[in-house]
Amino acid sequence: DHFALVRLIEDSAPPRDDQAKDKARKWVAGAIFLCCVVLAATKQLTLLVSMCCGAYLLVAIQCITIDAAFMSIKGRVVLAVIAAFGLGDGLSNTNVTTKIAQGVVATGEQFGPNVLLFLIFLATSCLSCLVSNQTTVIIVYGIVKTLTIPGITMKELVITLIIGASSSFMTPFGYQTNLMVWRSGGYTFANYFRFGLPLTILNGVVATVMCRLLFAD
Repeated sequence: DHFALVRLIEDSAPPRDDQAKDKARKWVAGAIFLCCVVLAATKQLTLLVSMCCGAYLLVAIQCITIDAAFMSIKGRVVLAVIAAFGLGDGLSNTNVTTKIAQGVVATGEQFGPNVLLFLIFLATSCLSCLVSNQTTVIIVYGIVKTLTIPGITMKELVITLIIGASSSFMTPFGYQTNLMVWRSGGYTFANYFRFGLPLTILNGVVATVMCRLLFAD
């Protein structure tokens, strides 16, 4: 004999793909998302405005209900993002990040151009894990632009700085998308550090070598 165990799952609904209009909505939803990305990338609209318009259109064509749209907003994630920006502003306003960057540059100058580039990358990446990448670039660039080190061009310093600021892998609040998958994916802070640290070091070595090969005098 066969039997089935059935139970009600809260906030669940059967798949909506049995009707022609549901299949059409899939393609329309994809087109809406693509349009939102293009409008934001070409600066016709800001990212916020374009995504809000896209969300409104998805509700309008009944791809998603208003209740489901609001339920998808994770209040804790939003609060964590806001708090992370506050932490970054506090570190910047108290000159903690500036002192760290100055110390790294002063140390790296003693060991030659290759080590200096790598340390700038590493310091920028670490700072970017605590404050926003825009703030990190502003702080570190204000220091490296005054450097005159034989064998290192300003282009090398700037490219290393940019790549480092975009390599915030070691903390969940290094970037908004890190936070978005933190709880949903069941990750811990240690997971980010365990996988982010070797990835950051590898990225730093590759960035340093490529800068020396492509942009050195």
